[in-house]
Amino acid sequence: MTSERQSVGRAAVAATIGNMLEWYDFTIYAAFAVPISKAFFPADSEVVSLLLGFVTFGIGFVARPFGAIVLGSLADKRGRRDALSLTILLMALGTGIIALCPGYDRIGIAAPIIILLARIIQGFSAGGEIGGAVSTLVEHAPPARRGFFASFQQMSQGGSTMLSGLVALIISLALPASAVTEWGWRLAFVVGLLIAPVGLYIRRELEDAPLFKSSDHGGEAPIRTVLRDHWRTVLTGMLVVMLWTVAQYIANYFPTFAARELKMSLSQSYLGPVTVGTVLLFCPLIGALADRFRRQRIMVVGAVGLAIVAYPAFAYLIASPTPERLVASQIAVAIFMLIYTAPASAVLAELFPTKVRATGISLTYSLGVAIFGGFTPAIITALINWTGRPIAVAFYLAVAALISLMAVLTLKDRTGEALS
Repeated sequence: MTSERQSVGRAAVAATIGNMLEWYDFTIYAAFAVPISKAFFPADSEVVSLLLGFVTFGIGFVARPFGAIVLGSLADKRGRRDALSLTILLMALGTGIIALCPGYDRIGIAAPIIILLARIIQGFSAGGEIGGAVSTLVEHAPPARRGFFASFQQMSQGGSTMLSGLVALIISLALPASAVTEWGWRLAFVVGLLIAPVGLYIRRELEDAPLFKSSDHGGEAPIRTVLRDHWRTVLTGMLVVMLWTVAQYIANYFPTFAARELKMSLSQSYLGPVTVGTVLLFCPLIGALADRFRRQRIMVVGAVGLAIVAYPAFAYLIASPTPERLVASQIAVAIFMLIYTAPASAVLAELFPTKVRATGISLTYSLGVAIFGGFTPAIITALINWTGRPIAVAFYLAVAALISLMAVLTLKDRTGEALS
């Protein structure tokens, strides 16, 4: 029993810490969207420059499904450890390129092209991350506590959101605004580059679960099995992911929204992701409740809550943009985001059998994020520019909540069942 607990504990640490570092590298781009846009995408219009920066941010998500296919298949054929080690190496490569790439003023058109390639590498890496991480967590976990352990994945995403916001806040407080725009933003990427070896070391010490070792890894490519036998599951899962990813990337986009639309200082605006990330650290609590009261019921509460609270929370902030109102509004949104997303990883894992689980999760999540999440900042920026109303962000979140609610209600709840 002790060895089993140690195995589960090691898996949780490897998946969680590595996942947090991985997502930090990916999401820090959104925190510094404005200075990155000025450095690599100069334009006569600030809106055009920002949109180009966010489109490049979104391109990383287009690359995700390809990473899901390649790295997910590697995880299902060779093992979760090898795939997770490769994802963190690729993410570090993309992060290093962004940190060191000269700006448009020095190398011209080559600068945005290099940044685009770096985001593609990061997107490819992220595409295989969640499948390997979640599969590792659920396959080591006891059936009665699967929701608890799977929720560590979302907790680590919350940790990365908090960490990226905290690093951005420190940089914005320590440096003049002009220095942040010129070179200070690069420090955040250097931080991610320096801590990547920690995640790699932890993951190389990981052992695959007995459930995975005993499963059949032969036969056809996992992606063929997923597309032939589980395509309906993938489509439904993508709609479940919609609210998960839209809420997450609204949080990542929030510093730009608060600074540009509400005219708050950069240091104040970074309180948004720090607040959301802090709330998401309580994911294991909701994951444990989902084990007891069933995942579907918990997710319904989260989706309905987000649909209801989105408008009043953002309206409250927009009416008088102060740091106190910012924190209060983001806590209101983050609580229901927590309730919805904490059980979601376990739900995705329970949709697929062990021999194709990493591929199925990665493809479902990556397609959902690519279609609904990756371009969220660009869509919101365009909607606000078109309507002239910052409250458009709330309507976008509420619509996503209603669509995902309908998808969740169609799923069979597999809480407590043995994994196939």
